[in-house]
Amino acid sequence: MAVVTVDSQEVRVRLSVVEEVLALHGSLHIPLRHVVRVSAAPVPPALWRGFRVGANIPGVLVAGTFLTPEGDVFYDIRGGERCLTLELAGEGYRRVVVEVDADHDPEEIAAQIEAARRAAGAEA
Repeated sequence: MAVVTVDSQEVRVRLSVVEEVLALHGSLHIPLRHVVRVSAAPVPPALWRGFRVGANIPGVLVAGTFLTPEGDVFYDIRGGERCLTLELAGEGYRRVVVEVDADHDPEEIAAQIEAARRAAGAEA
């Protein structure tokens, strides 16, 4: 599962080597000024998320880039229960959805990102 960290400049989403292979993508570095909204909520399984570059086994694994009518979405989720969603502007992705492991609280990470956005002067 992804490890999400934040500092005064950016949000980093670090993927394991296996996740990078499944997603056909490396880790992400997203400037805070490009984060429009962040939320922590479960993501239900879906048979269709859009055309994909990566893997999609509904309810088991979703990893990679999905081309949707609203823009490209990056997923790295397993069961979908502990998810963090970043809504973006000015990035190649419209949205990034990742699941964090049991040692990390997605709501706490979302709060940290919001606090860093406010400190950096980003609009809420």
